[in-house]
Amino acid sequence: MKRRLLDWLACPACGDARLALEAKTTENRRVYVGHWTPGEVVPGLADGEVEEVLDGTLSCRGCHAQYPITDGIPRMMVAGSEVGVATGHKWTEFKAAVPEFEKNFLDIASPLGAGDFTGRLVLDAGCGFGRNALFAARYGAEVVAFDNSAEAVASCQTNLDGAVRAHVVQGDVERPPFRRGLFDLVYCYGVLHHVRDARSIFRTLGELARPGGRLSIWVYGPRQGSMRVATGALRGAASAMSAEQLHTFSKVVAAGLRAFSHTPYRFLSPIPPFGFVLSHLPVHDHHRWPFDVVVADIYDRLRVPVIAYFTGEEVERWYAEAGYADIHVTRRVANTESFRGLGTRR
Repeated sequence: MKRRLLDWLACPACGDARLALEAKTTENRRVYVGHWTPGEVVPGLADGEVEEVLDGTLSCRGCHAQYPITDGIPRMMVAGSEVGVATGHKWTEFKAAVPEFEKNFLDIASPLGAGDFTGRLVLDAGCGFGRNALFAARYGAEVVAFDNSAEAVASCQTNLDGAVRAHVVQGDVERPPFRRGLFDLVYCYGVLHHVRDARSIFRTLGELARPGGRLSIWVYGPRQGSMRVATGALRGAASAMSAEQLHTFSKVVAAGLRAFSHTPYRFLSPIPPFGFVLSHLPVHDHHRWPFDVVVADIYDRLRVPVIAYFTGEEVERWYAEAGYADIHVTRRVANTESFRGLGTRR
C-alpha cells in the first residue's frame, strides 16, 4: 500500500475518512521522475523511491474499526460482509501483450477510449485479477482496484506490479471503502449481474464519482434458448464440485471449445460461406486467448452465480432515475447479448 492511497480511503462501516495508518513493515521501491508531474506532492516519495506499506493497520477515528494491511493490501471488509469466492485466475499468468485482451477491454468500455483514462483518478469496482485495471493504468490513469475476493486482489496485485500509479484494496461493492464524490471515472464490468441488488449497488458506486465524473458499467443481457439451458446445466454440475474438480472440469470444457469452436472459427471464418455460421459458435471470440486464461474464465463463470440478467431499457432507466447526464446505453453482441452503460454525474 502506498501512503497516497489514504487520500481516497474511508471507513466502510461508518464512512469516516479519518483513518490512522500504523505501518509495521515497509519497503522502498525505485520509481522514475516521469511517473510524477512537476511539483506534485507524493506522500512517501523521496530520493527516487516510494515507500510501500507491506503490513500494518488502518484505524477509523470515528467508529474505531480496524482494518489490517497484509501483503501490501488494505483488507477493508466490514464484519459480516460476504467474502468473494476463489478465482480460477490464481492458476494463470496474465499475458498483457495479447492484443485481444486490450481489444476486449476497449470494446466493453466503449464509448470510452484510451484517452478518457489519461490523467484521471479511476476506480475499478470488482477488479478480479486486474486485467482491466492494467490497461487503465497503461493509458495513464491513477487506478484504485478493489474486489471482495482475497485471491482476486492477490492476483491483481501481482499483475499490476510495476504500475506505480495503481493501488489494490480488498473491499465490498455493497460497502465500498472510499470517500464519496472523489473519482473522475468509476467503472464496474461484469459484476452487477452477480449481486443481489444491482440497482442499489449501481447507485452506491455512482456516489463515489465526483460531479462531472462518469460511471461506466457492463452487464449481461437476457439469455435465451439453448444457451440458457446449457449454461444452467453447466452451473448446476459445477455447484457440487471442489475447486480442484472444477478446475479439471474447466480444462475439459476449454479443450472442447478449442477443438469445436475456436479452431474452426479462427481458420474458416474469413471464408464468406462459413463466417456467418461460425460466428454463432460458443465464445468463438476467445479463439486467440491463451488456453490457461480460457480455462480460468470458464472456472470463474461456473463458480460465481449469475443472479440476474438485464435489458438495455433497465440500464438506461437506472441512469435516468439517478439523474445522470449524457447517458449512453449500447448493446454488445459477442456470442451472447450484453449492455454497456455510461453516464455523467451531475
